[in-house]
Amino acid sequence: MKLSIAANWDIDLLEGLAEIPEATSIYAKLPFDIVGGGRAGMVVPHIDWNSAEAYIAAAHERDLSFCYLLNAPCLGNLEQTPEGKKDILEFIAQLVDIGVDTVSIANLAVVALVRRNFPDLEIRGSVLSWPTNLSRLTYQEALGVNPLIIPYSEFNRDFKMLTKIRSGLSCDLQLFVNVSCIYNCHYLAEHACSVGHASQLAQNTRQAGFFLDFYLWQCTRRRLLHPELLLMSRWIRPEDLHCYEAMGFDEFKIIDRSRSTAWLLRAARAYADRRYQGNLLDIISLEMLGDPSGFHQDIDEQVRERMRHYNKEERQLTLRMLKLRRRLLSLDLVIDNKALDNFLEGFQSIRCAETYCSDCRYCHKYAERAVRFDRDEAALLAGDIGELLEDSMNVKI
Repeated sequence: MKLSIAANWDIDLLEGLAEIPEATSIYAKLPFDIVGGGRAGMVVPHIDWNSAEAYIAAAHERDLSFCYLLNAPCLGNLEQTPEGKKDILEFIAQLVDIGVDTVSIANLAVVALVRRNFPDLEIRGSVLSWPTNLSRLTYQEALGVNPLIIPYSEFNRDFKMLTKIRSGLSCDLQLFVNVSCIYNCHYLAEHACSVGHASQLAQNTRQAGFFLDFYLWQCTRRRLLHPELLLMSRWIRPEDLHCYEAMGFDEFKIIDRSRSTAWLLRAARAYADRRYQGNLLDIISLEMLGDPSGFHQDIDEQVRERMRHYNKEERQLTLRMLKLRRRLLSLDLVIDNKALDNFLEGFQSIRCAETYCSDCRYCHKYAERAVRFDRDEAALLAGDIGELLEDSMNVKI
């Protein structure tokens, strides 16, 4: 087994991972850069170039390879202009200079640009390049992308397709294990583009613009009202890794970069041990729910720092968001891992892509006994989130 773990630029994380033989690589990026990534810059720890270079060297000293994320799917056509291409290549050269081993790229035009100009630099895949069928997977393999990251929503519980993918591709393959995005989320593409732009330098000058993550709040609201969505998400329990290893998958990826060191090490150890007793949300990443101490301590401070540049209405909305986030984290939501011991077996016969969830209700039944939280408080929270989203759409025209 090989584990690739999100890094939060904390040296203690490297110390802990050095004691986990299965941990072979880490991945991270600067909060803001020319390409952008899969998290808004305001929700990940800040770091400068010199510190990043020292951190990468420290990772190498512990036999951990370092992957830099360039996985925003949309660059606002920057990759289409001569000036933009030059700037992207200069940035890649800087990454190589500070010791980056590999890069993960979502935009395939950028993949082609980097492959031509840096033929020896390993390019890893990204789910945000949407390799959601066999044709797209084989095309990216032909581009020299290795390993490919298999889209969790489409494939993590489709065992027939996973077997076909593994037997039909010769490149290495990685599976996400603890992503909790809603199954076939309606906002997947829009959200990816939104956070990509929210981590790009061009759109994040010193006068920081207001950012309300509409998509994240909307999905959080849906989960509160429909707890079965928590089980429909395509995460993989540590106890079920053997099912995927039997199909030939041995590389697994753990998110996310906004998490505390203690949280990331807990998740890494659970998957390395192939077991975890207790609340699955201790190791499955939900951005608004779960362990209150599981998020990096810099995030709230960074949000408040950005507020200094907001107008009155934007500050009021941000304060409401912060209060709602505190209430969400105090909800004490539990997904009983033990109650899910036989859960994955049902997907050996259920073809989710061909089945209406309202007819199946398999996840609904498991949610009744495995998911616990205060439903009344959740309903109140869902209502308040709805009001926040409504108010965020009030604009002067």
